[in-house]
Amino acid sequence: MTHVLDRRHSPRIPCDVTVDYTAADRYAQMGRITNIGTAGVCLATQQVILPVGLDLSLHFRLPLGKRSIQAGGTVRWVVQWAAGVELIQMGYQEQDEIWRYYVKEAARQRGILVPPSEPSAPITDPATLQDAVLEAWRRLIRGGTD
Repeated sequence: MTHVLDRRHSPRIPCDVTVDYTAADRYAQMGRITNIGTAGVCLATQQVILPVGLDLSLHFRLPLGKRSIQAGGTVRWVVQWAAGVELIQMGYQEQDEIWRYYVKEAARQRGILVPPSEPSAPITDPATLQDAVLEAWRRLIRGGTD
């Protein structure tokens, strides 16, 4: 599965989040997000095998999140009961919510006591989001120091 990791736009961190997901021609299903990044998730399903290329609507809430996240995504790979979903349609507030969770959780998982600084105002454009994610990732690699 290394080839999938190499093509990702953002690194992922492990998590365990309940998600409701639907496709245009299917009833709502429940699954688990087992890892998350700023551009995608790994969706674990109970029974349904999702075909590559299927567009999904996802609805979930991150631990300690301020709001629910609603996002559109496309299945990029499938292995048994798990699917890699690229997040392609969501608002800036949802992107900001995922980014803030990602930074804090990545720091916690790496044993960094004080998470890297985050912007005080919500992110409102793609370039700022990408720059903020890259800078947060650099700080995490350095162990939370500036």
